[in-house]
Amino acid sequence: MNEFSKLNILIVEDESLVAMELKQSIESLGYNVVEYATNSHMAKKFLLAYDVNLILMDVNLGEETNGIDLYRSLNTDVSVIYLTAYSDEKTMTDAISTNPLGYLIKPHGENELKAILKLASYKTRSNEERVEKSQKLIDIGYGYFFNAQEDKLMYKNTKVKLTTKEMALLKLLIAAKGKIVKFSIIEETIWKGEKVNNASLRVLIYRLRSKLEHKSIESEFNIGIKLDIIN
Repeated sequence: MNEFSKLNILIVEDESLVAMELKQSIESLGYNVVEYATNSHMAKKFLLAYDVNLILMDVNLGEETNGIDLYRSLNTDVSVIYLTAYSDEKTMTDAISTNPLGYLIKPHGENELKAILKLASYKTRSNEERVEKSQKLIDIGYGYFFNAQEDKLMYKNTKVKLTTKEMALLKLLIAAKGKIVKFSIIEETIWKGEKVNNASLRVLIYRLRSKLEHKSIESEFNIGIKLDIIN
């Protein structure tokens, strides 16, 4: 039923009956509730134990710490939706400071719950795609990025064309993570046992340097080369 991203929801609600009813309502809409917590200790325990990507947090937990302060103390990047019977300005202002996905004002109807979970599902998927994209890109400095999944070198938003051997050399340098790659390793990896002279190797290194920031490739005399900046 969820066409965007699978939600693994942790409910934090101090009233067990309310939490169970909310769990049933959420599951009837096709979403997954990993567990419900009735106090802050349980919330912290379940957050560590399960793969949670959304918290439904009651603001009034009947404890010294309210739901907003509890969420702050969790120090997590898991998104939160607040459940509250209070819509006063102070509560809303305090909640806003934690950047929630939204609010459900008690008592809420099924349509309100369905709408906010659909929004949460969409936003969660968008966040996952953004993280996936950032993990594919390797920052090699000076505005250059390498897309490891697509074998593509980018300068800012422009693709840099590389020959097969230039690409192989760049990938070898990236894999070395800033360490020197010996000339013998380069020859063996790129020419695969073929006889190669020093001039061919120098030309290949020169060509790759010309397509990057020149100083990003450093030479160690008679030993090898390295890619200077990898974040």
